[in-house]
Amino acid sequence: MDEIITNFFKQCENGRAYIDDIYYNIHFSLNNSPNCLNIKVKDKQLLYKYLKEFLLLFEYKNIDQIYKKLVYLFSNLTYSDCENIYEFIKRNISFVKNKLLYDTEILFNENKIEIKIIDSYQETPYCFKSFISNVESSYELPTISYGIADDICYIYAIQDKNKDKTSPYNKKIKRILYRINNEIKETQDYEQYKNGESDYYPENISDVSPSAILALTIFLKQLSNLNIKKIKVIPFLPIRYNAKEEAYKNRIDYLLKDSKKENKKELIEYYKNEHLRIQNNLTQKFIRNFFRVAYHFPNVLIASFPFENDEYLNITLKPFEVDIFDNLGLDKIKK
Repeated sequence: MDEIITNFFKQCENGRAYIDDIYYNIHFSLNNSPNCLNIKVKDKQLLYKYLKEFLLLFEYKNIDQIYKKLVYLFSNLTYSDCENIYEFIKRNISFVKNKLLYDTEILFNENKIEIKIIDSYQETPYCFKSFISNVESSYELPTISYGIADDICYIYAIQDKNKDKTSPYNKKIKRILYRINNEIKETQDYEQYKNGESDYYPENISDVSPSAILALTIFLKQLSNLNIKKIKVIPFLPIRYNAKEEAYKNRIDYLLKDSKKENKKELIEYYKNEHLRIQNNLTQKFIRNFFRVAYHFPNVLIASFPFENDEYLNITLKPFEVDIFDNLGLDKIKK
């Protein structure tokens, strides 16, 4: 196992980890490279000890599976995680051991909301999935990637994986979910932007997906039932960001391979700025989901913004003393 881990670190220092016939852009170093993100390692034996403890939780027989798990683990590093890599790995060990949330269902008129906790392999070991369904059809709400350690819930992503957008049942549910937006007032700046009267994009809590707000509200209620009071939202993952930037550069190299164009620097700068713009939009929209839920529920308290005290959006969660569906304007949904 030590040899596998060492080889993985060597590959990452060069910027690519090879797994079977696929390579992953993942670039970091232990202590000593000025060209990439550095992880501070004072005790390498302790690092390997924790990594082996983490990997043994999965009982992998295939080396490629081990490499892939390491890629996904280290892709989730934040800047502060690089400063304390031992705590990061121990936290991920706790993530695997603390599934905590459970499958259940909530009545929804003649339908129901099914909740399933499934194994994941990217940001976190588990995902929270919820579906509005009847006997014949199902509408998938956005998936929430989470990990729980030391009574703190870390949320890495809210992703809409619903590929069925046009069925009659999905259209019916979407119309119901639009009620969540009924009482939300948009700012004048946002109205102007939406109507094409301004190029300035103002942050606005109305610019979120109603389905994401419903999924996140149900998720937070589940956390509250478990007496989880602290939430840390991870808004930015630098290694993943840098990997996408590297992919852009590789694409430019390919496009200019047989060309006489001399504007490579301009293209790189353009894609770099475009990548930054896209990432900023994704990050801001991710964070807006939590501000929107806090708008509906006074027990969801924003404690600090990203990079104010640390890298996280910190949230304090108090018990829900109201009917969560009534507060969202979904009066047909009952507990």
